[in-house]
Amino acid sequence: MTVLYRHQVLRTLHPDGLGEFLALPRAKNELLAGAGLAAYAVWAPAFGGLYHLVLEAEFASMAEVEAHQSAARSLDGYGAASAAQLTLVMEGTASDRLIKLVL
Repeated sequence: MTVLYRHQVLRTLHPDGLGEFLALPRAKNELLAGAGLAAYAVWAPAFGGLYHLVLEAEFASMAEVEAHQSAARSLDGYGAASAAQLTLVMEGTASDRLIKLVL
């Protein structure tokens, strides 16, 4: 039995912010990779439109999730990029979820 934790960041963007929003996860992923941390994939779900985006990463344990989040917050520029992303999101649509998968 394999257990994985999937962190999903769900966002609905303002229509004019897609290009700018997509540049920010690339910058954040570069910071994460430079620190040896997991990067987030970006995709649009089939049930949403073009402006419904999911950023997603998988972790082997809850401890890994917590360590990743703590380390990411300490990276120079990571918090500013996260804040910039939120300015491009429609108010009231930002949510995150952590899914425990047992395979």
